[in-house]
Amino acid sequence: MDYQEKFKKVQLSQPHCILGKKGITEDFIQHVASLLKRYKIIKIKALKSTANRSNIHFIAKQITEKTNSFLLDIRGRMIIVSKYQI
Repeated sequence: MDYQEKFKKVQLSQPHCILGKKGITEDFIQHVASLLKRYKIIKIKALKSTANRSNIHFIAKQITEKTNSFLLDIRGRMIIVSKYQI
């Protein structure tokens, strides 16, 4: 399965993890890193209390910088990141 097919599959699936009201902590970053190592492409859902329209891009940038990953897509409060650039 190539990355384009995997990306489409992840787009339609349930989120792999949820960013809660505690925000981006070290535990969350470690969890995202382990999920990226396992799945290569993951979907993260940010709760309303954490993210809104103005700061979702900032949150996505922080996650990708701290996990050394690439941002693929942002839709609403859903963030899709990949270990490799597509």
